[in-house]
Amino acid sequence: MKKVVVIATYFPPAGGIATFRITKFVKFLPRFDWQPIVLTVKEDAYKECGFLIDNTLSKDLANDLTIYRTDIGAEPSVMKGLRKGLPTRWLKPLFAIIGSLIKNERPDLLFATGDPFFPLLVAPFAKVRYGLNYVIDLRDPWKLAIKDNPIPGLKGKIFTPLNNFLEPLVLNRASKVIVVSEKMAEDYRAAYPKRPANDFIVIPNGYDPNDYDCIPAVALHGFTVTYAGKFLSGKSFRNPEPFFKALNILKESGVIINFRYIGEPNPQIDNLAEQHQLSDRYQPVGYLSYSETIANMKGSDVLLLIGSGQETEQTGKIFDYLGCKRPILALASQRGGIADVVAGIEQVALTSNDSPETIAQLLLEFYQGRSEQPIERDGISGYLREHLTERLADVFNEISS
Repeated sequence: MKKVVVIATYFPPAGGIATFRITKFVKFLPRFDWQPIVLTVKEDAYKECGFLIDNTLSKDLANDLTIYRTDIGAEPSVMKGLRKGLPTRWLKPLFAIIGSLIKNERPDLLFATGDPFFPLLVAPFAKVRYGLNYVIDLRDPWKLAIKDNPIPGLKGKIFTPLNNFLEPLVLNRASKVIVVSEKMAEDYRAAYPKRPANDFIVIPNGYDPNDYDCIPAVALHGFTVTYAGKFLSGKSFRNPEPFFKALNILKESGVIINFRYIGEPNPQIDNLAEQHQLSDRYQPVGYLSYSETIANMKGSDVLLLIGSGQETEQTGKIFDYLGCKRPILALASQRGGIADVVAGIEQVALTSNDSPETIAQLLLEFYQGRSEQPIERDGISGYLREHLTERLADVFNEISS
């Protein structure tokens, strides 16, 4: 069995969406004759930087999985407070350990995933210093990201040109670059015209039925729409205001819909609910473990997705929603990563996030057609995590041969 070093800033027990993709790759790679050797950070580092811990995610880790965990260093003063500090604080320990890890494990390949992006710098270092080929996995665009909420002040002036310099340094030496959507692949092929188009490979996010089928649904009262995740991120604002306006339209017509938000407390969203006189129908649940979130989603009548407006976006949330077998209301671009996934899938309504009237009409249709029966959807088996990992293993085989 060949070995691949997997570099992941976020890995169980770190909670959050960034952990899922890489954890599933690590789970299924041994089935395709690749032994993952994970390099990540210690649990105490997540706690120190304010990240939530979700021990339920460790169920996917094999007992014999080799994991190297490091401490994190001090934060350079210019970077303090950025992304909770963890990615930049990991750089020094990451570079310090990579040489001994390579010498001990003698891997055939290195695989590094981002966002965050700064830890990806260890990949070209490992290639130059140790002759180790590498594959980069971009869950989000790096320098091509559209910044709806740019970093203010001096940090913004530093990091924009820094990212423009660092991304080519990493990608130009990569054997292959994995991205999550066709639109993202198109953008990167255009940005790197000297590279063969097939150097940018699409492997989308996906779902693992084992995450959902064994978890019973939570019993919820009344017709309930649930949103799980974040509204505000460093790249964009997933704006719930048109959705709140739609709820108000329905409320005035006598249709009562409850809205549950599962995620870290967000006073901005609480204030929006109050402004639209929906405090009695809005429930901020707070952060739940992944399994608890699944149970709540399975008990909901509709699962809400709000896109960031970037066509390259293909949020992993849509696959969790599909795995829960519930109706989905997606407020996102009519083209791009999300639209590509949901096209033609039963009980998924896609509309742009700019018309409360349209959103209200779609919600009303879901309300009138309410059913507690799970939706068995056709045409989504291509998004099974195991199948997607097989495609990744094919990429590894091509490079290592």
